[in-house]
This record gives sequence, C-alpha cells and structure tokens, in this order.
Amino acid sequence: MSVDVLVFDKSKAPTEPMEFLKWFYKKSEWSSDRDYNDIKGKSQPLVDFFMELVKEYPSMNGEFAPDDEEFENDPEFESKLIDYTIDDDLIYMGIAYSVPDEVFDKIEDLAYKHGLGYYDMVNVHLDRETVVKIPQISRDELNSPDNKKNKGFLSKLFGRKG
Repeated sequence: MSVDVLVFDKSKAPTEPMEFLKWFYKKSEWSSDRDYNDIKGKSQPLVDFFMELVKEYPSMNGEFAPDDEEFENDPEFESKLIDYTIDDDLIYMGIAYSVPDEVFDKIEDLAYKHGLGYYDMVNVHLDRETVVKIPQISRDELNSPDNKKNKGFLSKLFGRKG
C-alpha cells in the first residue's frame, strides 16, 4: 500500500478541480509505450524537482534506482524509496507507509520552489471540495513576518506587481 501525491506543470493542467481530475485521470491511464522512469526531455521545473528529491528519496526503478551495494550499506535505505511515474506534464509518486512523513512536506516545499502544482491524492474524489494547490508564492514567503504586515501581500499572492 502507498500514499500517492502528484506534482505537475501548472501551465498544462486545468485549475478547476473537476476539470483537473478529469485531466489527471486521462493522463494516468499510462497507456503509452514510453519509459515512465525517464526524466529526459521533460520540462525544466519537473527535472529540477525530481533531481533534488531523488537525492534523498531514491527511485524504486529506472536509472535513479539504487544498486545492491547501497542496500547492503544502509539497512534503512529501503524505507526511503519512492515509486516515481514520470509523464510529460507530471510526476506521480507512490510513497510506501514506511517512508517518513517528512517526505510530504519536502515534496510540497520542492513543488513550490520549482513553480509546480501539488496534489495530495489521499482524498481523491470527484467533487468541488477537491484541493489542487497551484502556488503563486512559496509557503515560506506566505508565512514570513514581512508579508503579514505588508499591505501589498494580496497583490503578491495573486501574482500582481506592487
């Protein structure tokens, strides 16, 4: 069993929750002949996100999967593996329950850092309450004391220059 999360190129995905879910379900048919472990040729933000995350949380499969020696040298190594499925506009991650909970904050933080959308699939259902996070500003910026006092905060949040 796993917990699944998704990061995506927010310029390619619909922003309305129902349309987003339809888009995602269509993308996640995984019906292409392509290698879903291959990051080459993807958008730079997806590549940057993946390359930063895979250093700490290696891939279960493909080019970035660890070798036998890495497993032998670190008995807890297996608890850090993520099953990455990489498509043109998104990276779907199956995360085992053995992976520390901190990974979810790390993934969301990296999504914000690299300008990607983030979707936590724990509560996947087709309704209007679905939350798809498409950040305009990072969580750190949002919570900074300067922004809480700044009158131009809402302009910054919605991408307007102050």
